[in-house]
Amino acid sequence: MIKEQSKKETGISLLALIITIIVLIILASVTYNLTLGQNGIITKAYEAKYLTELAQYKEELELFKAEKLLENNNFEGESLTSAYNSLIYNTQPEGETGTIYDVIKSLEGGTFDGKMEIIKGELLLNSQDMTEIRMAQKLDIQVNPYLIVDGVLLSANTNLALMDENGSLTIPESVRAIGEGAFADLTGLRTIVIPGTVKEIRQNAFRNNRDLENVILMEGIEKIGVSAFQGCGKIINVQLPESLTEISQGAFQSCSSLEKIKIPSKIETISAYTFYYCTSLQSVEFPENLKVLYNHSFISCSKLDNIYIPKNVTNIETSVFANCSNLSNIEIDKENPYFKYDANSGMLMTTDGSRVLFISDKVIKASNIFSIPEGVINFEVMLSQYTNITELVIPESLETISNANYFPDTITNIEVDSKNQYFTVENDCLYNKDKTNLIMCFSKDTTVELADSVKKLSNYSFRQAINLEEIHLPNSLAEIGSQVFSYNKNLEEIYIGPNVNKIVPLFKYDNYSGTVIVDVDNQYYTVENNILYNKDKTEIITILFEINGKFVVNSNVTSIGVYAFHSQDKMTEVELPDGLIKIDQAFNYCDGLISIYIPNSVEAISELAFANSNNLQQIQIDKEQGSISGSPWGAIRGDRIVEWLR
Repeated sequence: MIKEQSKKETGISLLALIITIIVLIILASVTYNLTLGQNGIITKAYEAKYLTELAQYKEELELFKAEKLLENNNFEGESLTSAYNSLIYNTQPEGETGTIYDVIKSLEGGTFDGKMEIIKGELLLNSQDMTEIRMAQKLDIQVNPYLIVDGVLLSANTNLALMDENGSLTIPESVRAIGEGAFADLTGLRTIVIPGTVKEIRQNAFRNNRDLENVILMEGIEKIGVSAFQGCGKIINVQLPESLTEISQGAFQSCSSLEKIKIPSKIETISAYTFYYCTSLQSVEFPENLKVLYNHSFISCSKLDNIYIPKNVTNIETSVFANCSNLSNIEIDKENPYFKYDANSGMLMTTDGSRVLFISDKVIKASNIFSIPEGVINFEVMLSQYTNITELVIPESLETISNANYFPDTITNIEVDSKNQYFTVENDCLYNKDKTNLIMCFSKDTTVELADSVKKLSNYSFRQAINLEEIHLPNSLAEIGSQVFSYNKNLEEIYIGPNVNKIVPLFKYDNYSGTVIVDVDNQYYTVENNILYNKDKTEIITILFEINGKFVVNSNVTSIGVYAFHSQDKMTEVELPDGLIKIDQAFNYCDGLISIYIPNSVEAISELAFANSNNLQQIQIDKEQGSISGSPWGAIRGDRIVEWLR
């Protein structure tokens, strides 16, 4: 009976405790809102204090101007400019000096000391504090919420503070460059006006601004940086100024609503991936001064149907117009001696016929046999999407194929001209002539035996071996290229022999099935817990499994290599050891990563360490500010997410 009563009392006590805790939480929440919340007592008190001080400054400024007008009726209020080491106005006596404290005496030692200027007779507040900004705006005091250092508008959380109710923002003329990631991934911005005083728009400046529709670039702008407008999917039209001399790699990549573009006359090169995946792009106008189209610059512009190549273009690189499925008319300037286009064959080629640069969609789809034309020396046209192709014919002239990814996985046969001195086929594998380099294995069997002479597996070399389950890699093998086994999800085991001395980290990219074994006698690599390391396990080469959640880096690791965590988008947290010294371009496309802490031991970080990790919002680094160069190390949002802890 006593036990039962004790249980009841205990139950009541626990219930009472829970209720008490809930009440306390509610009261704490109410107390917080009443005191510290946006409408809280303390917040309101600060606002009232700010308003009082700012109103006092305005009054003192007007009194100063009134006094100067009484002294000399030629005094002009708009001539008054003053800061913390200057005082200038049009009727100023010769030799008179002063500061802003001579105009606004109550400023010294006040809340806004160090934040105020007088420009053209009006007060200007320099602040990134949103409460201060709101109070200044209530009194019609001009506000500069930007963090500007040496003319560079840096990435900061207040960069949209002056945006109007329609989502429009004009960059101040005091800015000389828009900093890396300054407006990246911010919402609500629909129109941006950039004056000609801005000479440079830096890397990732407006990247992933998904609301941005109108970009107005004034004459005077000279450079658009890497990926500056990448992912701005609502931009329809951009007027590029004639002052522009450089458009960097990926500047308008994935601007999927962009319909037309006119390249200014001073632009001589179109950088790689500049208009990649601009799927609505219908019209492109090149300047006569254009000389080079770099690789993949217009790839997957599926609505582009007509292109004019000016007379001064001397080089068109790899797959510039790949996947431009509607492109059917290419006009070459009559004075251009470097290129030719044949409408019947649908091929854009160099005049000497040594390179194919583009083949029309209609021509490729017309047959299941693709014959590389005689005379072509190097083939690098993207055909991987054309699954109608089952046979490839290689002519006598062909010397190189850049990689197997240019071809579809439907290929079942390759015919090599008997006079060709560079290629040979054996057991459904395409090799170089002496069979030291595997270029493409197109076997559809589950098991593949390679030639014993193979020393190198070229990039994507098993792309077409879609049924592969088992493979024997000979001991002669020394080099494994990029994405060699990315498409072989049924491959159970990869044995890396004793003589392999070079492995591209992405050799098994996005393929986490099966296991990798490294021979114990290999002097360069080892595998432990499905992680590929260098031999002494001080460097992570690549992670061979899909990370879900948190990953803890081994304590003896001092270096994280290039692409070590590439595309690990389910990794939400990574713990780095205190002894870590170097981070290379390791965390690209890690979209699950929100925050990362970098220990004090780190001495070097690659400029692209966190490139394309779209959701990274915080980099905490246990170092003094600026002690490691390259900040924000490719992070899209720029320096506003970097926190130096010392």
